[in-house]
Amino acid sequence: MNIKTLVSLMCMVFPGAVMAVPMTVVTPKALSGPITNPGTGIASFHQGYGDQLTQAQYPDTGIEYERFYWSEVEPVEGQYNFALVDEAFKFAAKHQPAMNVGLRFMVMDGPESGSKIPDWLIKKGVKGVWTSDNKTFAPDLDDPIFLEYSQRLLNAFGKRYDGNENLAYIDIGMVGSWGEWHNSNFPSMTPLEKRYTPAQLEKYVTMHFTAFPKTPKIMLIAGGDNLVSAMRRGAGWRGDCLGDWRNFSTTWNLMEDDYPQRIEAAQAAWSGFKDAWKRAPISFEICGHMAEWKTIQHYSLEEVQRTFDWAEAQHASTINLKSTEVPAMYRGIVDKALTKLGYRFRLASLSHDSVVSKGGTLTLNGQWKNEGVAPIYLKYDLSYRLVNDANKVIAQGRTSDDIRSWLPGERTASYRLALPATLANGQYFVEVAMLDKQGKARINLANEGKQSDGWYRVSKVRAQ
Repeated sequence: MNIKTLVSLMCMVFPGAVMAVPMTVVTPKALSGPITNPGTGIASFHQGYGDQLTQAQYPDTGIEYERFYWSEVEPVEGQYNFALVDEAFKFAAKHQPAMNVGLRFMVMDGPESGSKIPDWLIKKGVKGVWTSDNKTFAPDLDDPIFLEYSQRLLNAFGKRYDGNENLAYIDIGMVGSWGEWHNSNFPSMTPLEKRYTPAQLEKYVTMHFTAFPKTPKIMLIAGGDNLVSAMRRGAGWRGDCLGDWRNFSTTWNLMEDDYPQRIEAAQAAWSGFKDAWKRAPISFEICGHMAEWKTIQHYSLEEVQRTFDWAEAQHASTINLKSTEVPAMYRGIVDKALTKLGYRFRLASLSHDSVVSKGGTLTLNGQWKNEGVAPIYLKYDLSYRLVNDANKVIAQGRTSDDIRSWLPGERTASYRLALPATLANGQYFVEVAMLDKQGKARINLANEGKQSDGWYRVSKVRAQ
């Protein structure tokens, strides 16, 4: 006789009696240090610049960030070098745990670099200017030919990669040097914000949303009116010189005299700016290298701590340290930040019936915490399973929870796991994971109990 039948009989003998079904409540042990997850934390930059840094020199990474010039990805008209981008995804997939990828497309470098749009496009008569040494061509961003082929380029890559479950975001580029919405490194040229109207540059924002409608987008905070427009459409934002306290001047710096003012201006233009992190990533790239922070800028521990605290306050998910060694004196600050950047999911408690019957259901009530400063932006499925002593999966199911809505804080999530009619009596393990579209456990939880396949063993239940 199973326990549910016993309870029913006792209620018949003792009408009105309330029988307490035995319950199990577990509080899985938490992890305290950094954990690495896709799309969050410290970035690997262009496959680590080719250097093989140890984890003592550089933190483990959750995102591979790469930028490509047009001349690299379409050297011949209509022939797209997808292999370059494919290699980024392959590199990210080989990493353990597998990383997500962030991408940006660019049309300019510096005046000494040579042209970064393909020769075939220049020969089509695109308007623009050459540097005085005739080495580098800077295209007119409002030229109809350039606009047409820019959209073709993005459409081609969007067709191949948009919605890729490992593409963390597209960085809205194509404008200015390195796609960073400025041409300040071309002193002979009129600044972009004076040369073009926001309406003219808005075409590039629209291009990215057209080519990559499913993929999260981010845009440089220096984008002005176009930044606000992109964020109204659902983009997040990034800053590309985090940690500038005196990199350019001793009387002016980005951390105090630029970023806060741009944020306030954007918030004044659109009231949703400061909540944009709830639906799209916030990302940073540091100014220079952290080794230079020590040897050239001589940043104190307090200044470095202020840098990372500020990034956390903006709900940052990723910080690009440019794959160069982190000085030992700063490493503790970086590691502490890694316990907050992006999302950090922890199962705080799980309650369920202690005893189940064949053909029934196991109701699992989880109390979850996101101990990070941001949500996750790509879809993964919260899943539970029942496993026997031989590690054979007896029952498994994916919940309907959209963990992309799990903002920092606590959340209760319940799930009814259907049990097979052939369930044999005995003890079983309850395991939990967050799965990708292929059914692979991808998200590291801030809990002990991780099994070799990425699932977490969190409780036990008896069938009878």
